[in-house]
Amino acid sequence: MPESTASNDIRRQTIGLLIRRSREMAGRTRKDCAAFLGITQAALTAYEEGQREPSLPEVEALAHFLRAPVHALLDESRASALMAPRVNFNVAEIVELRSHIVGARIKQARLAKGMSAKELATAAGITPAKLAAYELGKRPAPVTEMEAILGQLGLTIDDMLDIGIGPLGESQLFNQQHAQLDGLPSDVREFVTDPKSLPYLRTAMRLRNLSSDEVRSAGQALVELSHTM
Repeated sequence: MPESTASNDIRRQTIGLLIRRSREMAGRTRKDCAAFLGITQAALTAYEEGQREPSLPEVEALAHFLRAPVHALLDESRASALMAPRVNFNVAEIVELRSHIVGARIKQARLAKGMSAKELATAAGITPAKLAAYELGKRPAPVTEMEAILGQLGLTIDDMLDIGIGPLGESQLFNQQHAQLDGLPSDVREFVTDPKSLPYLRTAMRLRNLSSDEVRSAGQALVELSHTM
């Protein structure tokens, strides 16, 4: 087999692996992706198994569908840094743990507000038995009932989230940060995501922690320095 042919085969297999990995991380099926691209599921399977290779427009469209950078589907050396970190975990265990944590916070907030369980349950429109089960983490509260309970305590859903903590919190933080980045003006987004901008961004981070007087002093020092140049 000619060297170029063997190299192309390896490249196709690598692209296929990255497509499959990105698809699985996005929680999409082959059927979903094939339908979006307007191709058969067999064709998508051939892409993932390295038997055929997609065109660049197809990769771009698939990246859009999977909410992944194009290079996450093309460049193995860059893929891990471009995709959201994923940690394998037992969903049932995490949900149970989170139910206990949320329940404990509700009870703590209720006691801090000086309300009895019966008072809070009545105000939220649920039975005391339900509230007791929620506070003990024996069962998770439906979102609408949770919002009713939190409303009586002067809290919101945000107060129950652990952004950046644990596997679910880390995923939420990553998605939140990317959503905020997407919301920036295009020129700012281009500057922030340019690796060459890192020194300027780190300088801005340090300046953010300075007091107003310290910022003014630093600015004055720069002005004086420019006069000597």
